[in-house]
Amino acid sequence: MGVFERTGSENYMRKELRLSALLATALLTVSLSFTSGSALALSTPSTSVQLVDSVLVSQSQQLANKKPVPRDPAKINVLVNKKYPLIPKNYKPKTSTISGTGIELQIQTATAYRKLAKAAKKDGVNIKLTSGYRSYATQSYLMDKYTRQYGSAYAQRIAAKPGTSEHQTGLTVDVGNYNRKCALQACFESTQVGRWMAKNASKHGFILRYPKGQEKVTGYNYEPWHFRYVGTEQAKDMAKKKSKTLEHYYGVASSPKPAPTKTSPKNSSSSSTKVTTANLNLRKSANTSSAVLLTAKKGTKVSLTGKKSGTWVQVKIGTRTGWMSSAYLR
Repeated sequence: MGVFERTGSENYMRKELRLSALLATALLTVSLSFTSGSALALSTPSTSVQLVDSVLVSQSQQLANKKPVPRDPAKINVLVNKKYPLIPKNYKPKTSTISGTGIELQIQTATAYRKLAKAAKKDGVNIKLTSGYRSYATQSYLMDKYTRQYGSAYAQRIAAKPGTSEHQTGLTVDVGNYNRKCALQACFESTQVGRWMAKNASKHGFILRYPKGQEKVTGYNYEPWHFRYVGTEQAKDMAKKKSKTLEHYYGVASSPKPAPTKTSPKNSSSSSTKVTTANLNLRKSANTSSAVLLTAKKGTKVSLTGKKSGTWVQVKIGTRTGWMSSAYLR
């Protein structure tokens, strides 16, 4: 935002505040004038102006004390979400590749992650890094893919539009277990890596970015595998202030408002059908270690119930209800 724009915005806000204050004072004057003779003294022009100026000073001080939201993508404290996109939208950080993974992270984040992984290994926990930096083009591809699979509304709850993804900053890591237990699912929180990260990630400057119960604030489903690097100092300060999310920490915890869609995910999912693109197992629960109820042949039509868990969807085949991987449904 340029200097002219910022100054114009502040002048506009001051004008709005002055008008509001004048109206409030006028109403107060009229009200008091009818209640007692002594109150009429308040209706003099000089007193009204003093009241207005007092209100303006107080509100201006509040505006001055409110810190601006960090927007520089090169800084580890940057806020990126649906309401605060990257500037520029095709930003690319300086990165370092994590050995043995081929995954890139922003340089400070890479250094911190290596220390975190080393500490976990010392505790007998082997963390698998599954995702880090993603380019604008990669995020665009993923968003298009999820939109085709799930529809626009649900896709926006599990993935970010290009230019609004924290992964594009290189400051974010997705982690998992080497046995892929509960990969990209809510049950990841109960796995060995999930428990260790929840307890220790903040000691290394990483915070759980999309906590449970905060979807209306962050705009995304609960992701116990998704951690954002903010540095040890800020991570400690967030814990001290009991900030549930970065949005709470920066004082902008209002619900993001993505572009409206024609249908809600619940309505579109509950009444739709899909077709299997391969021989696919119908499982009792939403994970690969769950019992197989039956194996549907390629081309089998299934009815979606509307329930989802990560990349898994609940479906009905005849009289049987279970879970299937959405990656093999179209």
